[in-house]
Amino acid sequence: MAINIWKEERSTMDILVESRRSGQVAGMLHEREIPYSVAVGDVNILLEREQGCSTSRHSARSLKRTSVTARRAMDWKNYHRLDVIYAFLDSLVEEYPYLCTVSVIGKSAEGRDIRMLKISNGNEDNSGVWLDGSIHAREWISAAVVTYIADRVVRNFNEQPDTVTNKDWFIVPVMNPDGYEYTHTHDRMWRKNRAKYGECVGVDLNRNFSYGWGEKGEEGSSEDPGNIFFRGPEPFSEPETRAVRKAIVDSGTTFKVFLSFHSYGEVIIFPWGYTGDPCPDYVELLEGGTAMAKAIYETNGHTYKVGSTKDLMYFAAGTSTDWSYAVANIPYSYMVELRGKKHRFLLPKDEILSTAVEVLNGVLRLMEFVDRRCRGTQSNCSCPK
Repeated sequence: MAINIWKEERSTMDILVESRRSGQVAGMLHEREIPYSVAVGDVNILLEREQGCSTSRHSARSLKRTSVTARRAMDWKNYHRLDVIYAFLDSLVEEYPYLCTVSVIGKSAEGRDIRMLKISNGNEDNSGVWLDGSIHAREWISAAVVTYIADRVVRNFNEQPDTVTNKDWFIVPVMNPDGYEYTHTHDRMWRKNRAKYGECVGVDLNRNFSYGWGEKGEEGSSEDPGNIFFRGPEPFSEPETRAVRKAIVDSGTTFKVFLSFHSYGEVIIFPWGYTGDPCPDYVELLEGGTAMAKAIYETNGHTYKVGSTKDLMYFAAGTSTDWSYAVANIPYSYMVELRGKKHRFLLPKDEILSTAVEVLNGVLRLMEFVDRRCRGTQSNCSCPK
């Protein structure tokens, strides 16, 4: 593929262009009087920084990992393979069996487990919080942040405020395990899952949820299996999205918060994505997102913008947050686009921990906000519409 779409916003787009085609693409843009600038001259340099490597050269299209990487213990100084992340979840269960359980909520298109950690003190009155990462395979920082949040919530549980301990935490660090592994072994920039549709591979899982699915035509998603935003042949056609739906709907838990972590962009966005109309609780969601953003800024000075998906980005139809808000009735549903604007998807590993710490503080602040609203008015506890 000569061009790979990295990110779209209301008036701009980031694309990756193969070096041998860069002159041709630049010429096309110039002929059409489309202004452009080169944000990253050599993606290989970012790949090296991401992995903390200064001697070897990697290709964005062919990225091999050694078995040594897979044997690393979990930390937040490196990006890790799927087996390390899953071993980390198991270790939390072994150390904290009274708090943690791990379950397989489904299988991926290629048959890998989709594993979920549940953190709970067993109180039947607890509400639910959902966290997921790596719905888009190339967004490695999302899995790192989600695992860090899990680690901190578990290991500090007895010191946490009631706003944390009065909730059951449902955590899926890698929602797209096939794609995630593929980015470590073949194509660092792969986005979709690995389902096969004719000669094409992959569905954009964040266009495969039912609410608003297929709206806005090719502007909100794509019916073309070769497109990076391919929505699948029907809503929930993919085992990964079905697994999330089943885990939430069958949990027997009343969820208050749904957080799906992505990169990059440093924004906190909420419904709607499939339409430009405001959602019924626009102001409430704006205030909750702003509480998160303030906590992030107070931690490291990073500014996260807050707004609806369409306001801050573009039409996105069939997203998990539109579904969680409208169908699963989770009142505080957000997608958090993490760092970083400079390095795009290839955030250096020395920024993993600082990113995770600021976002953890944002999540904890949101828990305070949600409980404060619920104490003030019962309607805010049951998805005001």
